[in-house]
Order: sequence, then C-alpha cells, then structure tokens
Amino acid sequence: MRTIGVFFFFALAACDCGGTLGTACETASDCSGGDVCLDGRCQAPRRSDGGTEPGCVDRDGDGRGEGCSAGPDCNDDDPTQHADERCDGVDNDCDGIADEGALGACGDCDPLCMSSGFGPGGRPFEPGPDNADGVNVDDDGALVLDSERINTNFIWIANTTEGSVSRFSTTPPYAEVGRYFMGPDIFAGAQFAGNDPSRTSVNTAGDAFVGNRNGNRITRISVLGGACPDTNGDGRVTTSTDLNGDGVISNDVAAGEMLPWGEDDCVLWTRFLDDVLPGEAYVRAVAAQDVEGPDGELREYVWVGGYGTNRVVKVDGRTGEPIVAVESPINPYGFAIDASGRLWVSGNAGAGFLGVVDTNRCLDAASCADAICQASGPEGTECDAAVRARIPTPGILPYGITVDFEQRVWIGAYRTGIPGRTYYPHLGRYQRDAAPGSRWVAVDLPALGVDFDFVVNGIAADARGYVYGAAWNNGGILRIEADNPSNVFQIPGTLGTTNKGMAIDAEGKVWSITMDNQAVVVEPGATITENVVTTGVATSIRGSYTYSDMTGLQLRLATNPRGYYRHLVEGCGEDSDVRTVWGELRFDAELPTGTSITFRVKSADTRAELDALDWTPLAVAPPATSPLSIDEALMAAGLTPGNLLWIEVVLQAERTSTTEVITPRLRAFDLTYTCPPRIE
Repeated sequence: MRTIGVFFFFALAACDCGGTLGTACETASDCSGGDVCLDGRCQAPRRSDGGTEPGCVDRDGDGRGEGCSAGPDCNDDDPTQHADERCDGVDNDCDGIADEGALGACGDCDPLCMSSGFGPGGRPFEPGPDNADGVNVDDDGALVLDSERINTNFIWIANTTEGSVSRFSTTPPYAEVGRYFMGPDIFAGAQFAGNDPSRTSVNTAGDAFVGNRNGNRITRISVLGGACPDTNGDGRVTTSTDLNGDGVISNDVAAGEMLPWGEDDCVLWTRFLDDVLPGEAYVRAVAAQDVEGPDGELREYVWVGGYGTNRVVKVDGRTGEPIVAVESPINPYGFAIDASGRLWVSGNAGAGFLGVVDTNRCLDAASCADAICQASGPEGTECDAAVRARIPTPGILPYGITVDFEQRVWIGAYRTGIPGRTYYPHLGRYQRDAAPGSRWVAVDLPALGVDFDFVVNGIAADARGYVYGAAWNNGGILRIEADNPSNVFQIPGTLGTTNKGMAIDAEGKVWSITMDNQAVVVEPGATITENVVTTGVATSIRGSYTYSDMTGLQLRLATNPRGYYRHLVEGCGEDSDVRTVWGELRFDAELPTGTSITFRVKSADTRAELDALDWTPLAVAPPATSPLSIDEALMAAGLTPGNLLWIEVVLQAERTSTTEVITPRLRAFDLTYTCPPRIE
C-alpha cells in the first residue's frame, strides 16, 4: 500500500491538468494538442518545477526539451538522460559513457572514498635507496626492473690476518663504516691462523656471510648499522661506529669504535660447522642464495664449501642451521650461483674440474643421494640432467669463479708443467646452453701478450659486458670483453699491486682487493682501454685474502632479476574516532611472458608497529587482475587495519637462455580507502 500511495501522490503532483487525469497513453503519439505522455497519461508538458512553460516540449518531464528555457534534451524519452552528467551509473548526457567527469576520488559514486594514486598522472614513482631496490622508471614514468639500480653501496673486505671483516662505502670518499671480529682468536698476524676470515658473500638484503678458513665457522653480519636488531637484549643497539668521523674504524677496542667478539649487535649469528664439516680446516667457498617462496617472500640461504672434507653445506640464512650436507663434486675452492639455481664449484685439487650442484633438486639427503655424474670430457653434456656433476676443464686449473648475466661461468685459471714457468695464467669460460662442441673457451693469456708468472685469482663480471680478473701478483687488473674473451687489456696503473679479490659495485666500479693492504678502484669507460684508476683506497685493511661476491652484485646480475618499490600511505590520520577502511588496490601493468608483479601490504597505527609486522600477500599478477581487496586480505590474515598502510610492489622476471632480459612495467597503481566513524 505504501508504494501505491507514493506513486499516486507523485502522479498527481506531477500533473498540471486541473485535477483531471488525461487519456491513457503509451507514447506521445497517443496524445493530441501538444500533450506528452507522462506516467501513462496524456498531459501538458511541464517544467522541472512542476509548472508548464509555453512553447516547451518536454516529453519526459526532466525540464529540458525543444523550446525549453533550460535547454534541449539529448533523449526526450528518458528523464535520466538530458545534458548534465551525474554520478548515478547512467549515461546522462547521451555520449555513450556513464559518469564521466562526475566520479569521485575512488572512481565510483561514493563521496566518502579517497584514493592515493601513483605513477604517471598521479604521484610519480620516485625509487631511491630508502624505498626501492633493483627498479627504476622508464621514459614514460612506469616502474621497471633495472639491475644496475641495486643498493650494493657497500663492500665487505676480510681482514684475514686480523680476524675481522670491514664494511666500506663504495661511494667516495670510500669511508670504512664498520669493522667486526669474526671469532675470539684475533690479531694472529698470519694466514691460516686465528679466525682467518676469507670468503665474503652478500645477499639481496645487503647482509654479508663470512667463512673462516681457520675455525670452521660461518657468520652473518647485518648491513643496517645503528638500525640492527638488539641481538643481545640489553635494550639498545651497540655496534661498530666511526666515532671520530675520520673514515677509519680503529681496531683498538679501547677506542670504542670496534666491539669485542660477541658484543656487536650487527653480528646476527655465528655457527660452528664441525657437525657437518667434521675436522674442516679450510672453509674456502661461500655463496648467498635467496629463493622466492610461495607467497613472494624471500627464503635466505648460504652455501658453504669445505675444501678439506670435500663437502657442500646448505645453511638457513636466518638461523644459521644446516639444512643439507653432501659430498661436493670437487674440492670446493669457490662458488657462484646462476639464474637456474645451479651452484657452480671451482676446484683445482689434482686435475682441473668444474663442479655443479642443482640446488632446486638437492633439497635433502635423499634428493641428493644419486651418484655424482662424472663427465667424460669438458663439454659435460651427458651430465646435464644430473643433480651433482663433475666436468673436466680443458687443460686448465680453476681458481676464482663467477657467473655473468648471460649465465656463462667464468674461471680465473692457470696451467702448470710449462718449461721454465711455475705458473702459466689462463682464463676459462663455460657456457652450458652453447651449441655442442663450443661450450668451453680457454684463453691462453701469454699467447696474447698478457703475461705474468702466476694465476688469475679473483674474477668478476659487470652489467656492461666486461669481465675483470686479478692477475696476481704482478699482472695488474685484466679487463676482458665477455663476448670475445681473447680481447684482454691490462689496465695501466694497476700493475705492481698484488691484486687478489675482485668485485663490482652498484655504480659499475671495479674493486680489486690487494695483499698489500689497500684496494684499487677502477672506473671503466665505454671502451676496453678507457679506465680511471684510483690506488690507495681502504688502506686500513689487513692481510686481505678475500674472494667471492663482496658487494652482492654478482648474485643480482646472474640470477633472476628482482626488484621492489615501497610506499607508506597515511589513511584517515590520528583521530581516534575514525578508523581507516582500506578498499582496493587498482593497478595498470604490462606483463610480458615470464614476468610477474607481487603486491604485499602491512597496516598498523604506528611506524614501530609496522616494522614489527610480516608482509601480508595480496596477489601475484598474473594470474591476478585489478582490483585487489586490501581490507579482505588484512582481515583474512587476522590483522586489524590501521591508519598507516605500507605497500610493497615486487617486480620479477625469468631470464632466458639468450641475452634478452625482459621486465614487467607497472604504469600506475591506486589505493582507495574511506574514513567512517569508529563504532565501539
């Protein structure tokens, strides 16, 4: 009855016909005398205020029409269509698009909804050291992967004879910002004595894993400095600090810049390996590995090689606990990991071999139980499907090892048995996906006129197609064209320095760690002969017999590209009577085959609470599509949304066997939220 009454009142109020209803009608053609059909009855045209307007033909009663002072009607048979667009889901102005120009901030008709837009057309993406890693913006302002925009702004150098590790900034003036003892046996003053730290490897978080050749120990050090966790629980962060600002950390504990063993909060954990490397005297290989979990989280590991025990151990990077310990394909002298998860092993015990462990399948003792595949020749094709394999090198003995961004394995090498020579230096390049018969390239350096009576020690590859070798002890630094390894250049100004370990920093500079207590830094130019050399860097290091990936760039360049962008969004402010209701994450992305974008969030009322939370996954695109519900994801995780939201966007790509590296493109994303009063 209520509905009928309302309709009847509306029908009367809408009719200016002297109280007498007109003739029944369906359309205006059923009426005469200029009447129009309204509400099923013929009646005079009316204005929007209910009155009539002489000469105005308004058939649908919306106040617009032919001869009407309000203007013409774009559809005089539908009162919802006239001229002005309203936010009602209807195409009011008859242009084929509903609600254009009338939508609210969230792209709908909710007047309470607000949004924060990022990317072109909104707040531009601004990746920097504090909120991004491994990403950049392209010419259109979209967020893309960029392997050179990686925050590898530190280098970790082992002070082998002192028993410590130093952390230096890789941007001038190359200050030492931390120095950490690696065990209780310090200041031994000799190789293979005391703690004897040597191999350092850096993960994608920037933390360093350090292997002690003497002492059979692996240790993790945080890169966070004063923001390290309070590992000893004394209520404050105590760590190595340059108190006087001179760019050098004093190793005199009494000076307060370096802490005694066991008292530095940035030394996250240390683990004796006697249970998995029993009686090991030489931990000679260390490689960090970060593996993506099912929710987009990183699972952190570190592989450790025992040269004397001929074993490899997979260690949990967060706890230090061993996960897998198996026989190595060859006595491990160095490690490097590629994009497919293969752990390549440099070994020079007896004859020369290149070892490989498939870390995707070597997950426990059972899965690693198959016998090591012994290749019959340097090609190694019959061992391609093996979990562990040993591949003969083509007459050369491996030393340093790395993997470049095209998945080629490089070894610094040498030969013996040459008349009149103690050592005969070589380079080696192994390309697993090359055509049969062409996997190996061996470079006879003296035959090219690049001669020195020793070994190519450390070796590192950059992002621009060059490889660098440490020609210890009198050959300087070698710059090698990766696509043409016979094009080798001895960099002037580096000869005469005892170059040992090699690393590349975030800016593409080459760091050579020498045995004469200094680093040599090379800024490469566009061509192989263009190089700017700086000697006398990091002169506080001591007896640095150091190898491996000291900056973390090798891990980033050789493995599947991954980068992130984060932004903190403030919702409804600090008003305790209002709770932010987070709505949707809407995104516009281009996702070529083999690429993905992972979205994760945290929400709380304070930054301290945010920092303590784990990330909550929203979705991975593909297969997910826009929009994504933020509030539902937080509620499903058992979290109460707060007024702060931290959004993380992780861009990833799978490398192919070719040189091409593709990237997803995040053109824009938008976060919506409303601020209803809090109901207690």
